[in-house]
Amino acid sequence: MSDKQTLLKALETDGPYAVWDLMTDDERRLAAQALWRDADREARSVVETALAKELKFRTHALRKLPAEKLAARLVRMAPEMPDTLLFQFLFYLHMGERRALMVEFLDAVGVPHDDGVLNLPEDAEPPAKNKVEKAGRDLLKAHDHEALVYLATLRVADKQLWGGLEPVLEEQEAGKRPAPGGVEQARGPAPSPFTGEK
Repeated sequence: MSDKQTLLKALETDGPYAVWDLMTDDERRLAAQALWRDADREARSVVETALAKELKFRTHALRKLPAEKLAARLVRMAPEMPDTLLFQFLFYLHMGERRALMVEFLDAVGVPHDDGVLNLPEDAEPPAKNKVEKAGRDLLKAHDHEALVYLATLRVADKQLWGGLEPVLEEQEAGKRPAPGGVEQARGPAPSPFTGEK
């Protein structure tokens, strides 16, 4: 794997875009539906504004459409969204569709949580790295790709808290995206029409 980029390196340079590249089309669609259906007011407002501009709709008209109808458009728009908004796709995918996976991992690490939502005091020490690494490896063995997407999402969310995942993610190859002409290549964040930045 020496000539290929590791997932850990991709996460360090591209953050949530590297996780998005790992995801299957079905996972991306589920993430878009979960974001549309479950997002908090602030995230929902940003998504509605972007969709309204893209589709040339008024935002109140969008609210009447089911998530399934808008998911394909959201998936196409996601790589150009700011990283903080793209992370919301990942967050709501796991909170909605993959909560059991989260609970299994957090229980294995021994971190206090409420049905997958961390319940840590502000000054809590990170869990032992060897315990996080073992739980990550066990989760990968049991759940393969879904576990990899979740572990990568954790790393993006808080690299200090989940530092024990580094050896696990270092062993994985980064995702690819199709380039023009169908040739696959590693990707970096696209310039964002939302902020003008990468």
